[in-house]
Amino acid sequence: MLDKIVPVDKDLCSTLLLGTYSFPAEIFYDNLDEYANNFVNWHQQKQVEISLILEGEAEVQVLEKKTRLRAGEAFLIFPDALHTLKKGSGQTVRYRTIIFDPVLLYGYKGSFYYEKYYRTFAKARPFYHFADTGECWEKEAVENLSWIFAHFGEASPHRELLVCEHLQRLWLLLCENLFDAGGKINYSAQEQQRTAVLLNFLHEHYREKFTLEQLAASAHISKGECCRFFKKMVHMTPWEYLLEYRLSRSMELLEKKDLNISEIAEMTGFCTVSYYITAFKRKTGDTPLEYRKKRSISALSQNALPGTEQTVTLTK
Repeated sequence: MLDKIVPVDKDLCSTLLLGTYSFPAEIFYDNLDEYANNFVNWHQQKQVEISLILEGEAEVQVLEKKTRLRAGEAFLIFPDALHTLKKGSGQTVRYRTIIFDPVLLYGYKGSFYYEKYYRTFAKARPFYHFADTGECWEKEAVENLSWIFAHFGEASPHRELLVCEHLQRLWLLLCENLFDAGGKINYSAQEQQRTAVLLNFLHEHYREKFTLEQLAASAHISKGECCRFFKKMVHMTPWEYLLEYRLSRSMELLEKKDLNISEIAEMTGFCTVSYYITAFKRKTGDTPLEYRKKRSISALSQNALPGTEQTVTLTK
C-alpha cells in the first residue's frame, strides 16, 4: 500500500476528479496515518472544501495561518488557497470532507447570489474554522455538514437537491454570522503565487543539489527575502521543508521491495545513506528498514481483516 498524496499540477492545483459535470461534488473519508509523513501535501483547488474532524487533533495551515482542530470541529477552505493538513498531537486523525464547485451555491458567475453571497465573502475570508465554542449557529452548521456526509451516497430520487439545500443552509449561517467579521488572512495574490513558485521549485528539484540563490531566483527575489518570505508563509525554512519533502517521497519508495535503502537515499536527494537513515529515524523513530517492515505487516493485517473500509485519496 503506497502512502497517499494529493495529485497536483505544476501550480500545486489538485487534479482529483470530483463528481460529475452535472453534479460537481464529492465526499472523501481519510486517515492521516495513510498519508506520506502523516500530512497532506501542499495544494490548492478550484472548489470549496469543508472537512469535519472525526477523531484526533489536526493542524490545518492556509499559507502562513495555522489552526488546530479537535474532533467535532470543522474547517472551510475557499478556492485557490494553498493549504496543508497534518497531525496535531501524534494520535490517529480521521476526517470526512466534501469538495464541491461553488456553482452549486450561486448558480452562475455574475448572478445576484454570486455577487452578494459568494464573491465578496470568498475574497475577504479564504478560511474559516468552526470551533467547538458553544455557539449555536456553529453547531447547526456542523449538523448540516454531518447530514450531508450521512446521506450523500443514498440512492434517493432527490439526493442532489437535498445536498444543495443543506449546503445553502450552512452558507446562510456563515453569511448571517460572519459576513463582516474580522480575522481576515492578509495575503495578496502575488504572495500566493510566489509561495506556489517556491514550493514547486523544491518539488521539481528535490533529487538534485541546488543553492539558495537558485531557489530565490525562481521567484525573482533575493536570498534574504526568500528565507524571510518562506519562513513567514510556510513556518519552516526552505531546507527544513526540503528535508520533510524528501523524507515523504522516500516513504513512498520504501513500499517498493525491489529498491534498497542506498537506491532510495540517492533517488530522494540525500547526499549519503547514513545521513538519510539518521534523518529518517529522527523524524519517525524507526530506521527506513524498520519502517518498511512495519508497513508490510500493517498491509498484511488490513488485507486479512474482512470488511475493511477502503479510503479514497483526498486533500485536506
